Formats: sequence, structure tokens, C-alpha cells
Amino acid sequence: MRRWQKTLLIALALLLLLTASAYWYLQKTLAALPLQNLHYQISSLSLRQLHLSSVSFSLDNPELEIQLNDINLSWQLFDPRLTKVQLGSGDIRLLQWPQTADNNTPTTADSLPADWQLPANLPEQININQLVLHLPCSEGDCSYQLSAAVDNVAQQLQYQLSAADTNTPNTPRLTLSGDYTTVQQLPLLNLRLDLDNNTQLQLHQKLSGHNSIDVTGKLTIDIAPPSPWIIQQLQLWQAAVPPEALERFTAPVSVRSDWQFQLPGTSSLANIAAEASGHWQLDAELPSPLVLPGIGQLQGRVTAKLGLQHGELSQYQLNSHLTLLQPELSEDLLQQGIKADSVDITLTADGHTLPQLTALPLKLALSSKGATEVDITGDATFNLTPPFSAQIHNGKLGLLQQQLKPAPDVLLQKLALQTQFNAYWLADQWQLDLQNTTADFASLNTTDIQLLKGNITTKNSRFSGDTLFNNTTLQAAVGVNIGQLKQAQLKPLSWQWQAELSGNLRELSVAGQLTNSASLGVAHQLRYVNDTLTVSWQLDDIFLLAGNPLAATLTSWPALLELNRGRLDASGEASLLPAINTTAELSLSGVSGIYDRSLFKDLASTIQLEYENGQIRIHAPETRLAEINHGLIAGPLLLNADYRTNMDAISAGKLDIKQLQINAMGGQIQLQPTQLDLALAQQDVVLKLQQIALTNLLQQHPTTDLTGSGLISGTVPLRINRTGVTVNNGAIAAESPGGELQYRPAGAQNMAAGNAGMKVVLEALDDFHYSVLSSDVNYDTQGKLSLALKLQGSNPALENGRAINLNINLEEDLPALITSLQLSSKISDKIKQRVQQRIQQQSIKNTNGVKP
Repeated sequence: MRRWQKTLLIALALLLLLTASAYWYLQKTLAALPLQNLHYQISSLSLRQLHLSSVSFSLDNPELEIQLNDINLSWQLFDPRLTKVQLGSGDIRLLQWPQTADNNTPTTADSLPADWQLPANLPEQININQLVLHLPCSEGDCSYQLSAAVDNVAQQLQYQLSAADTNTPNTPRLTLSGDYTTVQQLPLLNLRLDLDNNTQLQLHQKLSGHNSIDVTGKLTIDIAPPSPWIIQQLQLWQAAVPPEALERFTAPVSVRSDWQFQLPGTSSLANIAAEASGHWQLDAELPSPLVLPGIGQLQGRVTAKLGLQHGELSQYQLNSHLTLLQPELSEDLLQQGIKADSVDITLTADGHTLPQLTALPLKLALSSKGATEVDITGDATFNLTPPFSAQIHNGKLGLLQQQLKPAPDVLLQKLALQTQFNAYWLADQWQLDLQNTTADFASLNTTDIQLLKGNITTKNSRFSGDTLFNNTTLQAAVGVNIGQLKQAQLKPLSWQWQAELSGNLRELSVAGQLTNSASLGVAHQLRYVNDTLTVSWQLDDIFLLAGNPLAATLTSWPALLELNRGRLDASGEASLLPAINTTAELSLSGVSGIYDRSLFKDLASTIQLEYENGQIRIHAPETRLAEINHGLIAGPLLLNADYRTNMDAISAGKLDIKQLQINAMGGQIQLQPTQLDLALAQQDVVLKLQQIALTNLLQQHPTTDLTGSGLISGTVPLRINRTGVTVNNGAIAAESPGGELQYRPAGAQNMAAGNAGMKVVLEALDDFHYSVLSSDVNYDTQGKLSLALKLQGSNPALENGRAINLNINLEEDLPALITSLQLSSKISDKIKQRVQQRIQQQSIKNTNGVKP
């Protein structure tokens, strides 16, 4: 009796120990799983069974909330493998569809699997009584009720899955059933799928053999016009079927395929393809349009046959004629104007030449109708043995696009594209060669630019790269011809661009030449390297004797400026990315022409332009002008100046004049070095006159009877404002020892008759030797020049040379004087014409009461 009690106590102790160990193992296993908010309730636990009344938890990736009820797990004693899994009910809710992970490492199976056996730990029986699956859809939540039964006995698997809509739980909508087993460690699979008694799929696949493997299989698919429930589901999943598509889908779709091959027993896929024998055939009929959600409505027929004998083709035939009606394109493409009513796809191969698997030929043709008309033909060749490859040769592409909007503010009209191409694809690289590509368009309109009658051509262009487009390279010769370019700053002209492009997406170079019908040409070199974009440019030399292409190109060219002789050239560099900075240099040599009513000759200068961070600097270190004629002839002129401003106020910068001097009338006129702030309402500068020859000065007046000699110097303060130029209290004087004046008017006797004072003045000025000649100078915005002359000297022939002091006030209409000089001089006819036009315009203003 005591021995029996001891045995019972030991057994109970072992049972408790095993139960505690199982519970501890269960806790440890659950804790190691990537679960959150885990809650469970154990109803019972024995040596062979665990019953959980409920289990709930959540996952982060994918975002799931799971609630399971009435779970039974069974196993054999001392065998951890589950024999039976039963689920009474459950609820699985997917909160958000997981994002597709980017996998940049392509994987390719190198051989057939070595083991086709079912997993050793797969339970013998799995039963799911009722499991509700909630999925996010357009209505917010779509729910389905699932039930399943799986039996696994001696590596023979039988399975059955049923799914129903929770709104009609007693009506199965989807059933999946079949079996899987291995015979001599090779698989045998039978599968049947039925979707709402509308779509049926049956698959039979068997592998058998010893030293070699026999592969036999059969696939059938039958699709009838969609049932009301399927149409409802398509609407829930935002794949609604248009009513006209339902009207067209009147006949069922059928797909039949069977195959039988003999493969070597153990070998790589490459050797399998090289030694395989057998045949495969496919027959698919779509007599009426079949709606493919997200693609369109497909109609047509496909027949294919393939036969192999020890890796060599014994039969090869393909005839595929398909039409895609109402193809569904992305919203972005539709907004750009790309739309087709139908797409015809034809693939044919007759196999008369018995090609190899390494070079399987195929003729392809694709055409579309609608707003976008595409026509593609070509001869394709496929290599169906690893490594797989494909190529298209003798390809031709034609495109007619009525309207294309590649960007919201860009509209391209009547685009016609023609090209010939060859394409190559390998597992890790691709290449596209374009030959004789031409593209014509009627117009291209943007916010600021309009291009009319454009033509683009490329020759021998090549694009290549890897399958992930990480190392795409290109090489192309491009020609662009624009019949007319319209832009606010440009006159309507034709333009041409020729360029060579080479490089890749990280390092690209462009060398081109831009010209227009006004003979303006600019060579340029563009470089893109590591997110930086720079461009260098060189203006073709302009010889002004043959014409001025700048004036014929730019609308902003000053209308009163004409250049008719000399040479211009310019060059520069600019950084466009990551920020805009630029430098440029303009050289002028021997430039002559007309500005308004002034004639200038032999202008030479080098002007430097810099732009950086919104700041502009224009530097003219040495500008020389041989002669300027504005009625008064002066020259040469020398200028050294610097101008700085910013883009927000280009005309309100600071002008630093370091040197400005001009030789005139035997002397020199200088502007004292000064800095002008053009943002101010007025500026004050001082002109310095040095040794102006009185003889030359008096000769400028067209009707003067006064001659003289001597040198005059002085200062003239100028005030410059928006209403004009004024002079206040300028002072000029003759240099020592003075000079001579002779005033001998033709009517001197009449002037002196009856006026003793005038007689004395005329006698004194007949040969006046002066020691002092000075004058105050004033000038107002109305053009009136006022001189207050002071003369001290004598006439040796008058009263023994008695000293004479004269004070004379003179007023002169300076603009009228200059106009008179211009009309009487030998200045150009163009300037005389402009002077006469100015006189006529002023006369009209005076008649209307407008003050000059």
C-alpha cells in the first residue's frame, strides 16, 4: 500500500512539473513573439491539449488587430509537434495596407527545389470555423467571413477554403480546394478555384520520374460576364466597370493550356533548358471585351505552341491579336493630353526557321487610335535560357499627338514623331539606340514664349544603363529648328540649335551652337556635375559693317542707337545650380554709329559684368571714344567707371566715375571723380574746363562775326535731376596773359550811326587786346544759357591804348544753337532728319500751348 502511494505521489509530482514547464515554455514563447497588447485566457491545459478561450494582440508591420476565440491546440505526449489546431471564431482587422518595400537586389532561382516535402511541423488537422477579415477599401471597411479545413496525413495534404460576404454569410462567394502530395519526393498538385460561380480556375501539376523528371500539367480558366456581387465588389475596391463594358461582355472568356516536359534530374536551370524535351500549348479566347481593372477592356485571341527536343526547338508558333478598348491611363497622363480609344497589339512567330531558345524571334506591332496615335513595329529576339535577355531590332515608332501638356503652363500642339530604334535588355543592363529621329510640332506655348513650326532631329543617339536606372548614360546629337520664336524681349525670328549631349544622370555635358535668322550666334558648353550646373558661352564675332544682329534680335535695343562700323564680341560663364552666379565680358573695337542726334566714331571698350547673390556690378575700366559730334565736335573721350546695384532696383544703383575726360576745342573737359547715387532725386557734379582755345570756341558758332585768341579754363557745377540739367554760378576765365578779340559785324556802320556809345564799343572791339576775360555761367532747364562777361584790356589803335572795362550780358538758347550747328554742319543725313523731326514735334507742341 505504501509503495502504491509513493508511486502515485511521484506521478502527481511529475505531472505538476510537466504542467508548470509547459506553462513556463508557453509564456516564454509568447513573450518572444513580436506582438503588442497581448492578452490571452487559458481555459484548460493538459499533457496533450491546450484550450484558450481568447487571445488578442496587435502588430505594427503590417498594422493588424487580432482577436481569436475558442482555440484548441492538440499534440502527442512527448512530441512537440501540433497534431490539431482548431479555431472557433476570430476577427482580424487590417488598419492600413503595408507599403511596398523597395528591393534593389534581384534574386533568381538557379535550380529546381531539392525538397518538395511538406514541412515536418505542419499540423495533421487545421480547422477554422469562422474568421472575419476586415480590409480597408473605398467604403472605409470591407468585411469577409472565412472558413477553412486542412488535413495532412502521411504527406498528403487536402485543403478547402471558403469565403463569404458578411452581408450574406450563408452564401459562399469564393471557394478554393485541392490536394498536394509527393510521390517519390516529387510534387503532385491539384487546385480548383471558384469565384461566385462566375470564374473557375483549375490547375493540375505533376512531377514524376527517377533519373529524369517528367513534368505534366494542365490549366483551364473560364470567366463569364460578371455577377451582380462581383460588380458590387469592384465598385467597393474602386475598380468600377463602366456600363458600356458590361454591355459588350456577352461571351465567356476561356484559357486552355497544357504542357508535358522531360527534364534532367538534378541540374541548374541553364542545363535544364539545354536538355529539356516536351511541348507546351496555349489557347486563350476573348470573344467579347473582358474588363481588366486598372487596365481596360481586352478582346482577342492568343494561340501558342512550343516544342523542344533535347533543348532544341522542334515547334514554335505564336499568333496573338489583342485589342485593348478604353485603356485606363493615370490621371497625370490624361491631364497631359495622352489618351487613346483603343490599342491593337499583335505578336506573331511562325517558327519556320526553327530558331534556338537562345534567340527566339517574335514580330510585334502595336497601334493606338484616339487623341494619341502610336504605331510601333519591330522584330524581337528573346533568350529563354539563363541569363535571360531580349532585344528589338529594326524597330519603328510613329506618334501623332494633337495636344500635349507636359506641364501646367506648357501646351504643345500637333506633335508628329518618327524614329527607328534598336533596344537590348539583359538581367542587369539595357541599351536603346535611336536612328533618324524627327519630331515636328505646330506650336509650343508657355507663359512667356511661343514657338511656331518646330522641328527636332537626332542622329545615332544612344541611351544605356542598369535595370535600376542608377547609372543611365546618354550620347546624342540634337538639332532644333524653330520657324518663329515669339517672346517679349525678342523680335519674331527663326532660331536654330545644334548640340552634342553626353554623360549620365550625375555628370552631363552639352556642347551647342544657337543661331537665328538675324545672324546672331552663341556657342555654349553646359556641364552638370554632382547637382551643380554651369554654362560657358561665347558670342560669335559681330562685324557691324555687315549689319547688327543684336538690334535685329532684341526688342529692347534703343531705337535711337545705330551701329554701322566696328566689331563686337562677348563671352561669359554662369553657375545655375545650386545658386545663380554669372560673369560676362563685352568687347567693343572701332565701333562707330549714331545715338539720337550724336555721331560717334571708334569706340573701344571692355565691359565686365558680374552677378552674385542678387548683386550686379558693371565695370568699364578703360573706355575710349575717338570722336563725338553733337553739332560741336569733341574727342577723344576717356572713361573709367564702375556701377553697382541689385536685381530689385537695377536703375537705382551707385555709379562710381573714376575718370571722365574729353578733349574739346583745343582743350580738355574733365568731370571730377565722383560717386552718383541714382536712387536720389538729383545729383551734383563739377565739370572742369582746361585751356579751351577761344579761337576754336568762337568758330563753333555758325553766324558769329567775333574772332579771337586765348585759352579759357574754369569750373561748371552741374545739377542733374529728373527735369533736366542746370548750372548755377559756374565760372570761367581766360588764362594769363590774355588774348585778342575782333568783333567786325557787316552792319557795324549802321549800328554806330546815331549811337555814340555803340560806336565806341564797336571801335574798341575791332581789335581788343584783353588781359582779363571772365564770366559767370548759368543754365536752366528751359535751355537758356546766361553769360555775364567781364572784359579788361585796350585797343592799341583807340585813344593811345586807353584801358577799357566792359561788362556784357549774353543769353543764348543752347538747344536751338546746337540744332543750328547740326543743320549747318556736315553731319550725317540721318541726324539731320532726326533734328528736323524734333523741330516739327516741338513746333506742334508750341502750337498746342506746351512749353518746351
